[in-house]
Amino acid sequence: MMTSPPLVLVADDEPSMLELVARHLRTMNDPKLEVIQASDGEEAWRLAREHLPDLVVLDVMMPGMSGWEVCRKIREDVALAHTGVVMLTGIGENLNQMTSPLYGADAYIDKPFEFDDFDDKVRDTLKTREKQRLGVVRPSINGTAGAAKPATVKREKKKAAGAKKAAKKAAKKAAKKGGKKVAAKASPSKAKKAAAATARKPLPEPKGKKAAAKPAKKTAKTAKPAKKAAKAAKPAKKAAKKK
Repeated sequence: MMTSPPLVLVADDEPSMLELVARHLRTMNDPKLEVIQASDGEEAWRLAREHLPDLVVLDVMMPGMSGWEVCRKIREDVALAHTGVVMLTGIGENLNQMTSPLYGADAYIDKPFEFDDFDDKVRDTLKTREKQRLGVVRPSINGTAGAAKPATVKREKKKAAGAKKAAKKAAKKAAKKGGKKVAAKASPSKAKKAAAATARKPLPEPKGKKAAAKPAKKTAKTAKPAKKAAKAAKPAKKAAKKK
């Protein structure tokens, strides 16, 4: 797995000194470094929070927010716990020994200095905080979206999975509820239609009744000539009585 080179933030209010130190750091090969620059304390603190550098090289005497104040803020910020701090000072060895630990600086070097000594301070500080850097993925400084810390990524994945599960559950519940409503609406209408159809249809007559009715009709037809004969016989009966 490829890892990005350590990121170093250099802060100095003297443009010539800032450019000199930054250019030198870019020429280092062991390790190869990525460098960003700040011209005062406020900018240094803003860039530190934004880019989470692996090392900050701070000039002590800067207008507004001094290098010591920036160092103190870095040490108080949990997100920058992996960040090493090297102070560039002109206050002398004795004062540096007393002051640097108070603000949490990892190392210091007096101006003017030799770059060989400076390089040793940079390498030692990076090596000291190497284990802490393993748990941190820095945001990109090239305008592309940077990666978040592993814990943040895990938390976001868990949150997304929970949201997806909740949405799926809600959709399933809504579908089930909708199905019940459709069924409830459909059932009465189907029952009504079936009842209406049944009412309109005449009930079928039993086969036995039809069969019984046919002979009766035939008998009635047979009885008609007998009735006629009876009517014709009535005058004959009357004549017989008169005699």
